[in-house]
Amino acid sequence: MKKISETIVLRLAQLLFAWTILALSFEVFMIVTHFCNPELNTKVGNEIMWKVDGTFKNSPDNIWYEKPEKK
Repeated sequence: MKKISETIVLRLAQLLFAWTILALSFEVFMIVTHFCNPELNTKVGNEIMWKVDGTFKNSPDNIWYEKPEKK
């Protein structure tokens, strides 16, 4: 039982580490594009916000999109 719990804790720590590295990599990418290519930075930011923001939930690309029910 101790071996299983150690493995679970290790896997969670690895997942947290990977998530942190991914987030830091994305942040560095956004900082670099802010200075090198601001249009790309704006485009990426808008794409992310439009997929997550509930304001655009009528768009099929949005995560909150609900298909109209057919009668």
